[in-house]
Amino acid sequence: MLEALALTLVLAKGPELPPVVDKGPKPHDGSSLHRGVNYYPKHESIRRCIRDRESSNEYRAVSRSGKYRGAYQFSPALKVGAGWMIQKQLRKTHDRKTAIRIGRELRATPMNQWGIYWQDRAFWTIWNEGKGRKHWVATVPGTGCF
Repeated sequence: MLEALALTLVLAKGPELPPVVDKGPKPHDGSSLHRGVNYYPKHESIRRCIRDRESSNEYRAVSRSGKYRGAYQFSPALKVGAGWMIQKQLRKTHDRKTAIRIGRELRATPMNQWGIYWQDRAFWTIWNEGKGRKHWVATVPGTGCF
């Protein structure tokens, strides 16, 4: 009986998530670390192109103006929106308390301090199978990303 209760608690919590803040250098030129909700393998080459054009694959990047941050150069407003959207996604796989905690931490943390997993997840969330491509200049036809 205790084993069944323990299993229920583990399943209710959801899969283990990486920390939001990832200290240290974050160069990464490989595949997306997020492979869950909204991940589209057929768009992986576009994601890599956008990341390369926006930040030269540097997850700690900050634009000259200081406004855009992270590998995909999110504006502050887009980062906050992504934080809310991810929190909503997490409610489907994790307990309410965990989803709220992570959502708050994402919204409060500059994007260039987010871990690689969370930046990749934010990209896929906003990308939304191509519907959100307007957020990246690199996706304008003729710029080489498609």
